[in-house]
Amino acid sequence: MTDETDGAAEVKWEQRIGQNLIRRLYDSEASGLLDEALLDDVGTRLGMRCEAVLAVSEAMRGRVACPRCARAGTRTIITRTAGDEAEALQCPVCGWATTWGAYHKRCRSQQLNEGGAGYAFRAFLAQWKAAATPAMKMIAVDQLIHEFHVYLMRHRVTGETKNRHARVVAVQLIQGTATEVMGFLEDLSGTAPRSSDLAASAVAWRARAAEAREDPPWEEWSILQPSR
Repeated sequence: MTDETDGAAEVKWEQRIGQNLIRRLYDSEASGLLDEALLDDVGTRLGMRCEAVLAVSEAMRGRVACPRCARAGTRTIITRTAGDEAEALQCPVCGWATTWGAYHKRCRSQQLNEGGAGYAFRAFLAQWKAAATPAMKMIAVDQLIHEFHVYLMRHRVTGETKNRHARVVAVQLIQGTATEVMGFLEDLSGTAPRSSDLAASAVAWRARAAEAREDPPWEEWSILQPSR
C-alpha cells in the first residue's frame, strides 16, 4: 500500500501565500479603499497555514490530528507511541488510517517546521478569530507578518546565514527564499498605513525592529522571544 492509496493521500496542507497578494492588500489599505474580500482571503490563508505548521509540530511530538475528521469540522487526536515509520495510525472515530512514515513523508519539504515561533502562530489565530471589523483583521495580519520581519532582522537572515531555524521561519508563511522574503518585508515596511490603528501598530513593530538591530547575534538566542 502506498501513500497514494492509503490515508496519507488525505494529508494536505495549505500552501504558502504569494507575495503579490500581500502587496495588493497593503496597497489597497494605503489607498484608503481596503479590499475587504482580499483581506478575508489573505487572513484565512494565513490562518490555515499557521494551523498546518502547528499540526505538524504537534504530530512530531506524538499527537497526530486526523485529517478526515478535520475536514468534517471535528478534532480527533491519534497518539503516536513507538515513533518508528512502520507504526500504524488509525482514527478511532472515522477509521482513517496510514503509517507514521507515510504521514511524515507528506510533511517533508513543505516548510512546516514551527522553528520556535509557535507563539506567533497561536497569537494570530486567536486575534483573527476575535477580529470583529476589517480594521481589526488588518491589524492581525500586519502584526503576524511583521513579527516575522522582526525575527528575520533579529537573527540576521541573509544569504550568508548558516542557521537552519532562522531560514525555516523566514519562509513558513510567504513564498520565496529567506533572502527574497526579507527583501519583500523591507519593501512592504515602506508602505504608509492609512488607518490610525494600523499606523500605531506599525510604530510598535518598528520600535521592536530598531531594538532587534541591537540584539546579540543568533547564537546567543535559544528561541524566538516574545515582545519585551
